[in-house]
Amino acid sequence: MSRYTVFLFLTLALSYRCTEPRRDIRDYYFPAAELHDGRVYAYTSMEGDTAEQRYWYYRSFQTDSGTYMVGSQYDRYFQVVQLLREKLVDNGALARNSYLYDLDTVSGTSKPITARIESPNLFPFQVSDSLGVFLFQLSYHPLDDSIATIYIIRNRRFLGDGPDFELSGKKYPTVRFGLQEAVGNDREGASEVEGRGEEWYAKGLGLVYYQKSFGEGKIRYKFRLTETLSMAELEERHKRQMGH
Repeated sequence: MSRYTVFLFLTLALSYRCTEPRRDIRDYYFPAAELHDGRVYAYTSMEGDTAEQRYWYYRSFQTDSGTYMVGSQYDRYFQVVQLLREKLVDNGALARNSYLYDLDTVSGTSKPITARIESPNLFPFQVSDSLGVFLFQLSYHPLDDSIATIYIIRNRRFLGDGPDFELSGKKYPTVRFGLQEAVGNDREGASEVEGRGEEWYAKGLGLVYYQKSFGEGKIRYKFRLTETLSMAELEERHKRQMGH
């Protein structure tokens, strides 16, 4: 996906915003009103190593300037991978701050890197079937090469209704988004890794399924929401793992 393509997508997104929205899908995003005490979303791999899990801890809070959500991502070993603060506005969820964690080869510990958010769109609340393209973009300097700039460009395109999603014996209606992504390093010129994928969001739950493949499909992952739990339950799970 070239920079020209990204510009074209952004142009489409901006012109789309000038049209009358046809559908409100805010109820398909994470239920901020129910997340004041926080909730962990556990995603399990459906491709390759099925023991692989990723955890997202979401918590919402209200300030004088509006409603915010903070998400913390952990890997299967309960190590923090990313922190993301977003603001919920009338037309969607917008990224405000993001920190990525990278290994410091000198100290051997994971340290946060402040990412620069260049296009903040995470999830739209008003869409028109297959016509809206929404751009998210960030960049950061890796710890081992502070001169280099890694960038991630992600376009989401609304695809309409998805299949019902079942969790704990209950079925939820979903909506689907198609993904097109590019990951590159400014020091490597035009070299980019391209990815395509899909996301499902369930009404009253939020993100419940996502999959992505890169290049010629050589790297692929697919994750499904398998449970939600409290942070205390996740900490207890971590203790049991450490005990083993």
